[in-house]
Amino acid sequence: MKVSAVVILAIVSVTIIGCTMRANAKDLKFTKDNEEQVLEAVKKSKDLTGEEVGLLMAAVVRDALTGSVLEGKTVGQVIDEQRKILAEAEAKEREQKRLAEEARKKEEALIAELLKHLTVTVYEKGFQEANIYSGVYQDKITFKIAMHNKSERPIRAFRGTVVFKDLFGTEIDSIGLSYDTGLGQGKKKNETYTIDYNQFMDRRQRLRSTALANMKVEWRPKTILFADGTKLGE
Repeated sequence: MKVSAVVILAIVSVTIIGCTMRANAKDLKFTKDNEEQVLEAVKKSKDLTGEEVGLLMAAVVRDALTGSVLEGKTVGQVIDEQRKILAEAEAKEREQKRLAEEARKKEEALIAELLKHLTVTVYEKGFQEANIYSGVYQDKITFKIAMHNKSERPIRAFRGTVVFKDLFGTEIDSIGLSYDTGLGQGKKKNETYTIDYNQFMDRRQRLRSTALANMKVEWRPKTILFADGTKLGE
């Protein structure tokens, strides 16, 4: 039995119309109750790139956490919105990194300038056990420190941080250091400092148990006040 040309034309026309009427996955709209159906249709389609599928899934997760992300929007709109959010987050992260790097360079430049005027060196580390009979009520770590005013002006006071690192450069502990009894022009002076020892603090345990010879010690000055009233640093 022969099929008439009219019937063949009708079949072809219906097929073409059906293909034309098939919506692109990006045009599918989310409603309150059709999320699973839309995602299933997206899964079966080949309309989205791998990047677009990733953006859509990220938006689905965001919707599960915060709500009001998918409903009333097409798949394409959701993808564009997620791409914009991601771009803004990346831009914010780059700006934060830029500011952090700027602050780091500024701090390093300040330290380098202050080190031209004042050096502080830890040359001995010890431990003092508590002894109520001598008025020492808590265990302490002791430090002997050598200071050198290399500037052309007397120093009235200074402050900064002494950082203790292991031989690989990993920080063990740090202590704030301030001095306000004066240091003459070109003068050197030795002082003894103590900090309370807390056996429950890992960093203090490591500071006590690590030999000074097995540590790198950095002096990071922050402020120098000169006798003439001028100041360097923060």
